[in-house]
Amino acid sequence: MKIAFLIAYMKSGGAERAVSNLSLAMQEEHDVSVIVFDASDVGYPYGGTLIDLDVPSSSSAPGKIYNIFKRAYRLRKLYKEQQFDGIFTFMEGPGFPSVMASRETVVSVHDNPRSLPGIYQPFYPYLYPKAKKIVACAKAIEEKLIAQYGFTNTTTIYNSVNIEHAIQRSSDPIEETRPFLLSVGRLAPQKGFDYLIEAFAATQAKNEIDLLICGEGDDREALQDLIDQKGLTGKVILKGNVENPFAYYAKAEFFVLSSRHEGFPNILIEALACECPCVSFDCETGPNEIIRPGENGLLVDAENVSALAKAIDQLHADRSLQDLFKKNARRSVEHLTPRAIAKEWLKLI
Repeated sequence: MKIAFLIAYMKSGGAERAVSNLSLAMQEEHDVSVIVFDASDVGYPYGGTLIDLDVPSSSSAPGKIYNIFKRAYRLRKLYKEQQFDGIFTFMEGPGFPSVMASRETVVSVHDNPRSLPGIYQPFYPYLYPKAKKIVACAKAIEEKLIAQYGFTNTTTIYNSVNIEHAIQRSSDPIEETRPFLLSVGRLAPQKGFDYLIEAFAATQAKNEIDLLICGEGDDREALQDLIDQKGLTGKVILKGNVENPFAYYAKAEFFVLSSRHEGFPNILIEALACECPCVSFDCETGPNEIIRPGENGLLVDAENVSALAKAIDQLHADRSLQDLFKKNARRSVEHLTPRAIAKEWLKLI
């Protein structure tokens, strides 16, 4: 079959990782194309052929609206020419124009719909019911789509994790020599690194272990100021982007997710694939479908800084609990292989 994956770009991010995993898994048996709006910066590997629609993102509201219609026009021509058997889109930016171009589009939602930018809200109830299927990456997201919009054409398919790749890359050396806790993500408000820094400042663990935050973004200066204000200079380290996060997962004492909202966070399943225990805020959607409290990690009330500090101290002090979580970590995500998840997507064609 001819399969098209549509996403804005393949630079970084959870949805982009999902496209990477799925396209690589499907290319063995299918004719795969990955369509992007901007191919100037490709950071993830992909399966099949890359097609650049050449309609880069706009920062202005009028530009975003104009782009939806411009992209729909170009997609309609491409779909007519290529005659794809399956069209899978990831995130709203690609989803809206693709539905306008073809009712055979399968759209996917990768975050709590309440976090969707206001400019996109009117398109949701009008366009998504016209899609062939709406795929939520977490059951809680599907429930919210049904409750908020009354959608009936929904299903849930989790993101995948390439366990073999994670194991292979996890053995690479890193430069850190001191023990550390780990967090990974864009330096942006969504990821809640301000909460994490405040929580770490309130722990006893900070006297024995560092905190590494891997990722880059606009909040770097503000976060570094907070680190300095809390007296954690040299203890909380903003590593920037790292080429191989798997090596860090494998060598961290445990992983901490402090996000304000998530969909189905790939960073948690990647950490677990590397046998890294996890502590996570219990966001409205995502983490509680991955973390099994007392089995592979700890969940704490969302945005509760003091509870997060207590959980960090609890797991840092309890080596037997760390060992239990490590033992159970990889097996808890073994059902999320790209091949297994690809089969779920292909059923929608």
